[in-house]
Amino acid sequence: MNSLKDMLESDERFTKNKVSDEELQAWREKVEREDQERVRQALIKNRSRIYKRDSVWGTSGEQTFTFQKWHPKVQPNQKLAHDIWKKSADITKRMFDSNFNVLFYGEAGTGKTAMVLAIIDALKQHSNKLSMFVSVMDLRELIMYDFNDTEAAIKIKNIERSMREVDVLILDDFGSEAGGMKNEGSATERLQQFWFRVAEARQVKDKDGNKRYSTIVTTNNDRGDLERMYNKKIVSRLITKKAENTVVFDGLDDVRE
Repeated sequence: MNSLKDMLESDERFTKNKVSDEELQAWREKVEREDQERVRQALIKNRSRIYKRDSVWGTSGEQTFTFQKWHPKVQPNQKLAHDIWKKSADITKRMFDSNFNVLFYGEAGTGKTAMVLAIIDALKQHSNKLSMFVSVMDLRELIMYDFNDTEAAIKIKNIERSMREVDVLILDDFGSEAGGMKNEGSATERLQQFWFRVAEARQVKDKDGNKRYSTIVTTNNDRGDLERMYNKKIVSRLITKKAENTVVFDGLDDVRE
């Protein structure tokens, strides 16, 4: 007597649309890839939500800007304004596929923060890299708020963890929390320890020896000023020395209204 398996395999109704082992394997792999992509997108969405929550925007709240909104014509030195736009755009394109530190240096009101916001927008639109914005002055207020405030301590712990691990960290107006431009003093010991932990964590490299994270710093202070405010190990870890990753805004006018 033929087995049920033999009967089914010989029945034209069942063999007509039979799926081959190769087709079945291909289907399984396709489903697995789709599941992995759904999980990856869910993780990205969750991480994005966390970094948005832990960003420190200050009293003005979250801001946005794009490269399209940068208008060199508002500056007397239009060539310089255009060159700054182009170099910032080139840095952003390189950041799509690699990680490195960036420095935006210049006087207040010349567009450093606007250009950083444009980079955040471009990364969001054209890459999977997630960013976090931190107003350094406002962060200082949070850190120094109250040593005995449990809620504030938890908030700072979350912010620090995100700052240590986010793909692209923006530190806006670095040095301002240490007393302002040309300050001869130094940041408090508590701030020094905080910055060293963040700076050290962002030195991690992948298995190929490439930097895992990017850090973008805007400041009104030159390197000498910053080294008087902070331990030099902090400055060396956060502030690039490479000319190709440094954008100088000196020569632009203050365009704030």
